[in-house]
Amino acid sequence: MYSWWYSPGANRQEKELWEETVTPYLGRTLGTSQEMYDAGQMLMVPLHAAFTMHEKRWQQEFSGHFAREFARLEAESGNEKMEDRLGRLQYLYLSSRFLVLATQSGKRELIPTYMPSVLYREVERLWKQAPAWQWGRKPFEGGMKERVVWKLSEPKTDKRYYTAIMDEELFLFAIAADLRTYERETFNGKIESPLITDVLATADKAFRKGVKFRGDGRWVFQPGIWSDHPDYLYAGRREKKANMKPAPVKDIAWDTSHSHRFPLWLLSMSQAQQKDSTNRRFYEALRKGMEKQFYEQVLIQPSRDFPAYRTKNFIDGRNGVYRWGYQSLGADNGYGPYELSGTLLLGWWTFLDSERIRHVYDKMSQQFPSIANVAGIYNEPDTPRKQASTQQQVKLRSLLMDLSSGMEVKLKN
Repeated sequence: MYSWWYSPGANRQEKELWEETVTPYLGRTLGTSQEMYDAGQMLMVPLHAAFTMHEKRWQQEFSGHFAREFARLEAESGNEKMEDRLGRLQYLYLSSRFLVLATQSGKRELIPTYMPSVLYREVERLWKQAPAWQWGRKPFEGGMKERVVWKLSEPKTDKRYYTAIMDEELFLFAIAADLRTYERETFNGKIESPLITDVLATADKAFRKGVKFRGDGRWVFQPGIWSDHPDYLYAGRREKKANMKPAPVKDIAWDTSHSHRFPLWLLSMSQAQQKDSTNRRFYEALRKGMEKQFYEQVLIQPSRDFPAYRTKNFIDGRNGVYRWGYQSLGADNGYGPYELSGTLLLGWWTFLDSERIRHVYDKMSQQFPSIANVAGIYNEPDTPRKQASTQQQVKLRSLLMDLSSGMEVKLKN
């Protein structure tokens, strides 16, 4: 299993920023799928920091939040629309991480009594019962399991991306992995859910089939699978211009925005494996390989010409245009080179757990908030829907940078 390398408690500035940003956030009711999605992104680093820093009040705030939200989720289970599923899954993953952290820290009293049963029920429903939508055909009535098994069978399809393992499925894999860790911590390995075993066995097949190594341990997931998806059709363009023609890249990798979840997904998958097992070594190798891929191929260091950290737009190190003409961005608009760098501000890359990644966040923390709007790379492209960053949002991102600089995970002996 893992243990957190406990850092000192929060300093005064961190506590003040927390009270101004995280405390009111945790007090909100998450009434929409988009609100659940955003909470799953923005609260993940604060959640881990609450336990890393032994901040009891922060832990209790999360406990109270989940007690309230899970009462609502339990009442609404099964009633969500298919298009709302991703937001719900992202939030459920935040919840499963809380379950693991509270259990590993010996703080099971913080866990709402119905949280584990709700999570198990959601995994079972989505894995085997709820119809799973699919491009180019009717939904799979047997749930996500039927859809993933179909994808892994390499069926002939009109588009390559029809068989991509999606973030919906990867979130469900990670939630199931967290539930396996919860079982091991709670029942000392004597009780293991057959449902969770089934999900993790399929997840292992998906990772082993999808990972393609690039040398020196580096790798990308399913290269080329998204090459004919509308979001990726302009990946070969190096600048934004009106009336551009598509320039697809045959072996393009995932964009860095979606890829930022992999560090934590891989941590969950690794924690769920038996100590000294082949699977444990496999997922640990993937975490180390992704750290090398991200740091050496994607991350751009500050320089005299540009004073802030940036990321290229694709995890293979390419930096072409992403989501040109995307519905929410409008015609002749999209993400140009480096314009996915804002994902850095969520802090999830810290779960790659290396000293040099923590150093990046330490430097970013020192630069905030002065670089919050540098060259616009940390903001979305201009759109009619775009909202100007509020001072509170800047403060929250500043807190995320600070907390991310101290996150560390160590294997137990």
